[in-house]
Amino acid sequence: MNKLKKYIKTFFIGALSLVSLHAFAQISPTDSLPGDPGNISVYTVQNMHFGAFTQGAIGGSVILSATGMRSVTGDVIQLNMGVTYFQAIFEVEAVVGTVISIMNGPNATLTGSNGGSMSMTIGGSSPGSPFISSQQPPNRTTVNIGGTLSVGSPVSNPPGTYSGTFYITFNQE
Repeated sequence: MNKLKKYIKTFFIGALSLVSLHAFAQISPTDSLPGDPGNISVYTVQNMHFGAFTQGAIGGSVILSATGMRSVTGDVIQLNMGVTYFQAIFEVEAVVGTVISIMNGPNATLTGSNGGSMSMTIGGSSPGSPFISSQQPPNRTTVNIGGTLSVGSPVSNPPGTYSGTFYITFNQE
């Protein structure tokens, strides 16, 4: 019989003036319960960052894959202003052979410092879900997660800092 144990991490997302979006994850891990070697721990290694971009009259999307590749749709324009983009990276510590699935929470609403809001959808993961832990603690399995940011027109998404929260649940089966 499989035990289902859930661990929820909360992540913060924000954008930097007009052209970029950052994701900030909580630094504290979800620690294992003492005396139960079957639990998992999740650690934040790298926060998600959508990089520098601007939008035209219509808007579109900024898509960040779990492998760190960025693309855009609509009339969103990628900018190369020395602001890098990258996927979120987590490390999962669990006994070898543990089956772990990832459940994405609902879309996150990012609220702008100058008004407006954007929606962020949590993307896929690498390794895909579910995956089997292949590292014996204290070693950890690396999990990369991407996302899609829906960008509106400059009227609905004026320049500024955007922030919000999104949830991911790691299930030990």
